[in-house]
This record gives sequence, structure tokens and C-alpha cells, in this order.
Amino acid sequence: MTFPLNFSNPVPVAVENNLIRVTTLAGEFIKSVIEPGDIVVDATAGTGEDTLLLAQCTGGYGSVYAFDIQKAALEQVKEKLEKNGLESRVVLIHHSHEELAEVLALKGINPSTVKAIVFNLGYLPNGDHHIVTSDKTTLRALEAALTLLAPRGIITVALYPGHPGGQQEAEAVLNWCETLKKPFVAHHFRTLNRKSPPTLVIIQRMR
Repeated sequence: MTFPLNFSNPVPVAVENNLIRVTTLAGEFIKSVIEPGDIVVDATAGTGEDTLLLAQCTGGYGSVYAFDIQKAALEQVKEKLEKNGLESRVVLIHHSHEELAEVLALKGINPSTVKAIVFNLGYLPNGDHHIVTSDKTTLRALEAALTLLAPRGIITVALYPGHPGGQQEAEAVLNWCETLKKPFVAHHFRTLNRKSPPTLVIIQRMR
């Protein structure tokens, strides 16, 4: 495993308005950590981009669990997976991300066994923008994610402070990250000269 990222080979990074997308950057970290056969979680499946990447990285005998509170989102994810022939690799779960620990425990997933957990916060881009993640539910989900994370695993969190409630959620997540103790290490990546840009948090479990 290479961590931090190894950019010795050119990495195709998608851009939006000439800015590197935080979800693409998160994906590069994810690909540097996951191996075929790993257990991974998409805590906020949304349109399914992260779920698709996780399914590709874990191979035919890995386990991917994708959560979303919106049925419409899970239908999009299912369609995307089917188009790529990967639907058999993913378990779609119609629950909020704050219920991670309880739901996965019922599915036999033990603490300290999940290699990567992905959070892409905010709202479903082409869905109901009134249905958004919040600081309280997200912090509960992140606390649960810490208990699930395997040694050398990572949590990625894409934050969007530009929408109503997004700044409060982002600040809550960053403040929470500052309280983390060993074996966890938190990193924050952001664009410095843009107003309220999306930012990325990476949490590593070192051992």
C-alpha cells in the first residue's frame, strides 16, 4: 500500500469549473488503500459514483455496503451498478448513515474490519435538496465509523459548506476531527482562495 498517494504515474483528475473535485481526490486515496476482498462502506451512496469505485476496487469477492436514506438515490445506484455489471458485489441499504453500526452488526460485520468508509455529505444533486445530511447525524455516523475501521483503513469525508446548513456541518466535523486521539490521524484538504469551497477530510487508522 502506498500512503500518501503515489503520483509517479499521471493520475486523471476530474475537474469542475477548473477545480479539482474533492470526490475525485478522495477516490485516489481510496484506491491507494483498498485491496481485492476488503470490506468497504459507502455511507452516503447518492448518485453511486463512490459505490461504483468501491465495487471496482474490492474485486469479485469483496463486500460493499452502500447506505442512503433516499430510495430514489438507491435506485440510481442500482442502475449504475447494473450498467457496469457490478450489482452482485454491492448490498444496498435503505437507512441513514447514522445507523451504520447497528445495521452492519446485524449483517455480521465486526468492529475493526472495514477497510474504507466514504462520506459525501450534503444533498442528492438531482434530488430533493431539502433532504440533507446534518451535523448531528453525521457526527454519530463518524463515531460509528471509527469503531468499524480496520487497521490501516481510511475514512473519507467530502464537506460542502456552501449550502444552507453545510457550514455548520463542516465546522462540526472539523472540530470533531481535532479531538481524535491515537491511533487515528485526520487530514484536511481545501482550496485556499475560493469562497466556501468543498473540502476533503481523510481519517487514517494507523494501527
